[in-house]
Amino acid sequence: MAIRIAKINIANKHTAPSPSANELKIWRYILSGILILAFIASTLAQTPAGVGDVNVNATSIFEPTIKDAIKYSDLPEIKDSVKRLPNANFGINSFPLFPKYEVLPIEKAKMQNEPLPKIYHALLKAGYGPIYNMPYGEVWLNSTRSRDNAYGLHYKHLSATPQLKGFGYGGYSDNEAELFGKQFYKKHTLFGDLNYKRNVVHLYGYDTAVHKLDNDFTYQRYQLIEPKLRLLSHYTDSTHINHDIQLGYYNLQSVRKEVENNIQLQAKGFGYINNEKLHVNFLTDFYNHKQPNDTLNDLIVSLNPYFEAGGKRWQINMGFTATLDQFKEKTRFYVYPQIKASFNVYESLIIPYAGVSGGLIKNSFRKLSNDNPFLATNLNYVNTNNKYNVFGGLRGQLSSNTSYDASASYGQFDSLSFFIINYDRPNTLYNEFIAVYDNTRQLTVNGQVNYQLKEKIKFSVKGNYYYFDTKNLQRAYHRPDFDITLAGSYNLKNKIIIRSDVFLIGKQWALTQQQEGGENVLKPIQLNSLVDINLGAEYRYSKMLSFWAQLNNVANQRYFRWERYPTQRFNFMIGLSFVPF
Repeated sequence: MAIRIAKINIANKHTAPSPSANELKIWRYILSGILILAFIASTLAQTPAGVGDVNVNATSIFEPTIKDAIKYSDLPEIKDSVKRLPNANFGINSFPLFPKYEVLPIEKAKMQNEPLPKIYHALLKAGYGPIYNMPYGEVWLNSTRSRDNAYGLHYKHLSATPQLKGFGYGGYSDNEAELFGKQFYKKHTLFGDLNYKRNVVHLYGYDTAVHKLDNDFTYQRYQLIEPKLRLLSHYTDSTHINHDIQLGYYNLQSVRKEVENNIQLQAKGFGYINNEKLHVNFLTDFYNHKQPNDTLNDLIVSLNPYFEAGGKRWQINMGFTATLDQFKEKTRFYVYPQIKASFNVYESLIIPYAGVSGGLIKNSFRKLSNDNPFLATNLNYVNTNNKYNVFGGLRGQLSSNTSYDASASYGQFDSLSFFIINYDRPNTLYNEFIAVYDNTRQLTVNGQVNYQLKEKIKFSVKGNYYYFDTKNLQRAYHRPDFDITLAGSYNLKNKIIIRSDVFLIGKQWALTQQQEGGENVLKPIQLNSLVDINLGAEYRYSKMLSFWAQLNNVANQRYFRWERYPTQRFNFMIGLSFVPF
């Protein structure tokens, strides 16, 4: 018997509802039973022939369904497996070991009137040097603080009576008196001065073994009277022209009937043009020279305009000087350049500068006698024309306490003055100097260093080297080839003050008369260099009284600054300073 299993058609019915959980469970049992029956039927199908076919039809209401597929439209992409590292910054992060100190706010300070330092009416200084009989005295008298005016008086006396071995009497005296005053106005200050000087020297440069002379025979006196007026403006508005006007006169005469009168008017003004500063200086000088056998007049008029411009690190002055000189019945006109530029390289530590200048130098009786007091009465007066002077240098600060300045210059001088012994005078003393002139090229190298530590320590050194190329003279007579000055002071608690000065002057040449073959000939000789060391100390007992001592020429050397004129050896002076009221 054959058993046929009816096919079950499964149709998709989208509208049929989904069976519940109980229905699924019932159907699971039915299917299990059908499978068991099918297994039995297959077993029975192996029975012997003769058994007929059996058809079984099974019906069911279950209609299985399949949900619609959902398409994904994402595009494929390749993911990089290598990870990109961010940029790494390496460094050291510093932080203070201790926290920063936070300043607490303070209350506003209230201004109070601080007491001004007291100004005394007078100061007296007196001293004495026993070796060369040297009395010294100096006095200052002045008004106290005032908004309207200031005035005062100054007087100084210093003298000595040295008798140097082998030379004539070398006594001298210096007297100076000055009466001064100032009147203050709203925009101006008026100054007035009256100066008087009386300087006495003796021409002691002769051999006492040959000549026995009375002291009055070598006596020389210079007497100066000089009144001056000055008007100075104080405008703060740049639209005004500030000015400085000075009017002066002096009369200088010697005991040997040589007289010089001078009237000088000097006016300075400056203003601003397009933020640039314009200076205009005007000068007029009139000299009248009276000698025993001659009278000379000299009129000098000079105009000097120049611009001053600058920035944060640079500065430049540019202008010229025009000078008219009417002297010895001749009129000469000169024009000199005036240029100076500087640049601040770094915070005033290094400041290079350079420029060119020139000018007319008046060789007056006053100037020559100040340079060399042992002069003859028959002087020849010639003005020096400094055609040009080119210079350059470097200045600045090495530290907050130290400054420096080093420079070099080269100039052309027509009729530069030199001193030689007067051998034309018919006497045998030969102890007077005259001035000679020559066209000269001059090279100068100088340097200076200053150090100051508050008010406790002060020190400075300054040196100059000179090279002279004269046209006609064999040597640059009585002009040393170098000079060095050292100065220092030490203040110990404003109670003890120690000072020191050292002067070094190099070798120099002099023109002297010598015997050769029974005749007198003039030949250059070289004078040795010299060193002059001075020491001073002051003890301030109080604000009103102090004691001091001064040691001069500590090395005890006899040297010659001028031919035939030796200097004093070691000497000292002691004294006191006193404020009476």
